[in-house]
Amino acid sequence: MARPTESQNPRDGANWLSIMFFWWMNDVIKLGNDQPLTKKDLFPLLEHYKSEMLVKKAEKWWLKELRSKTPHLWKAIAGLIPWKSYLMMLTLQTFRSVSFVSLPACLWLLLKTLNDVSNSDMKLAFIYIAILGMASLIQATSTQHYDYLTELWGLKLKVALIGLVYKKVTIN
Repeated sequence: MARPTESQNPRDGANWLSIMFFWWMNDVIKLGNDQPLTKKDLFPLLEHYKSEMLVKKAEKWWLKELRSKTPHLWKAIAGLIPWKSYLMMLTLQTFRSVSFVSLPACLWLLLKTLNDVSNSDMKLAFIYIAILGMASLIQATSTQHYDYLTELWGLKLKVALIGLVYKKVTIN
């Protein structure tokens, strides 16, 4: 089992399919299944996840906000999250909601088709089954990625704000 080196993080070079299904985590999960994980078993953080980088960005946004007439911390925090992440979270939540609504509707149509004795169109039933499968897959992956992104951004914001407070306390 290949352990990550000091300069490599499997998430950095992962393809879209690996990212979509979290396959880039397989080696660490398998290793953690075989033995307790230690610090040397874990891969290094990506550069944009490191606390120094997050605190610098938070400080930049906070100083920018301080120059306004009425500074608000929430505006500085909102500036830390890039638009790409906002759009990704909105897209994932939309996919999740659409699949959440389409599952019972499609199941109802499938049961209606199967119960209709006069019109036993099995092609239509198989189409409904395929739609059920796709909607379930979309719901599962979009939910997992939405939860992952929100947890990740929650941790990033926590680190950035704690770093800002620490800088403020140690300077004064």
